Amino acid sequence: MNTTLSSSSPPPALSLLNGCKSTGEIQQFHALAVKTGFFYYEPLVATRIVESCCSIFHYSSPKSEDVNYALSVFEQTHDSSTFVYNTLIRAHTQVDQSEEALLLFYWMLCDPSPIVPDKFTFPFVLKSCAQLGSIEEGEQIHSFVLKTNFVSDLFVLNSMIHMYGRCGKIVSAQRVFERMSERNVVTWNSMIDGFVKSGDFGSAYRLFDEMPQRNLISWNTMIAGYARQSFPYETLDLLVELQALEIRPDESTLVSAISAISDLGLLRLGKLVHGYVLRHEFAITGVLGSSLVDMYSKCGSIYGALQVFVCVPYKNVGHWTSLIVGFAVHGLAEAALKLFSQMLSSGVKPNYVTFVGVLSACSHGGLVKEGLEHFNLMRKKYNIEPGIQHYGCIVDLLGRAGLLREAKELIENMPIRPGAVLWGSLLSACRNHRNIEIGEIVAQNLVELMPDFGGGYVLLSNLYAGIGRWEDFGRARRVIADRGIEKVPGLSWVEVDGEIHEFVAGDKFHPRSVDIYNVLIGLDNELRWLEL
Repeated sequence: MNTTLSSSSPPPALSLLNGCKSTGEIQQFHALAVKTGFFYYEPLVATRIVESCCSIFHYSSPKSEDVNYALSVFEQTHDSSTFVYNTLIRAHTQVDQSEEALLLFYWMLCDPSPIVPDKFTFPFVLKSCAQLGSIEEGEQIHSFVLKTNFVSDLFVLNSMIHMYGRCGKIVSAQRVFERMSERNVVTWNSMIDGFVKSGDFGSAYRLFDEMPQRNLISWNTMIAGYARQSFPYETLDLLVELQALEIRPDESTLVSAISAISDLGLLRLGKLVHGYVLRHEFAITGVLGSSLVDMYSKCGSIYGALQVFVCVPYKNVGHWTSLIVGFAVHGLAEAALKLFSQMLSSGVKPNYVTFVGVLSACSHGGLVKEGLEHFNLMRKKYNIEPGIQHYGCIVDLLGRAGLLREAKELIENMPIRPGAVLWGSLLSACRNHRNIEIGEIVAQNLVELMPDFGGGYVLLSNLYAGIGRWEDFGRARRVIADRGIEKVPGLSWVEVDGEIHEFVAGDKFHPRSVDIYNVLIGLDNELRWLEL
């Protein structure tokens, strides 16, 4: 706003608000109105300021600070409208302030004016319930809708299906769906999305198959659902169907496809998708870029991951984190820590996952001092409370270094309940370092936590065998046999000329298993020779 007025000028006219194009300019007007006293003796000023903010929010995505400012002014108003309430509720949902959105709906119902909700109010409020997972409030709003003229409104009912689906009430969502006399593609998409959240992919696919009309969102819902639930083959099958229909994928489609490719380790296919991204000039400044970095890393090409990372013009925490994790997985501990230092120097703040990568790198590199320093740093400097994954990295780090007692004390003093993975990691370290004293205590904790976990008994029996306690070894093995416990076999796969070859530990069913074992025997002999 380019208007300049001094305190001696006439009170600024309300029409000046019409020229405000941003919240900042509205705040300038507000400051001037307060300075001249106009804000206090003209009751319409606060209302008009809020309405101007809402008009801006209506046509652009608001920021949380802008929404908070509008709400602070709104609390000083003496008059309001359904439009203002609706816009403020919508704005709060857009900036993930859903509790405040529900509070505004309550104020709306209690407003002495009175203010009557319309068909736009309920979808915004139901979206807030979906974001919070507030099923009780959602059901109350459903009852409210039943008493209004909007009980058959398509927009409202679609939002209701979405709310029930996100809150895990798939039966309620289906009941609303089946009673609708009119449906559109959003209706079908919302119902399919509900089934995919609940993990019922059979029902989701049947409904997807019955759809009279599909759009890209329909396909993305199914593809993303399969990708999130780690069904990579199904994800790629749907992608092939999408291409056969000549429907152009968008960023969401590609992110899901890249996730599936990462799970399968299909580097060749990953490069093809990367080529598609480049040819169609998709931006890699967001999640697509970090997904590509992650894909190359998981497919074994850390150099490819680095190349993508370098090409990202504006790197966010996701890009840095993906490469840090990649370096850690590939055993490049020093490179991971150096990259983390560069990230901090660039002004990007680390998040929960970033520290998982950093601590994992320290674990793989045997960097005990650095690992403990970064573990303390995440809480003290960045207010990130360590989770089970962070504790797992530190336990693994201490276990590899032979600091078994320290690792045991860390697990016992954790603020969160340790799982079988942590105890199993420490038991494996006890076996490697042949520490039977701590090993038996750890094994007892592991057995109490998961009585039928075969891996724990196997690790304990191997520990007994390693120190020559054969009687105890036999007793542990008999427990495994008597209880019918089976250790889950390890599974790995490799891509050769576009074909996936899967291998299970001890597998001899592969058509070239004889050749494979001969190569492994040869490698084993060479390694033994190098040790001499």
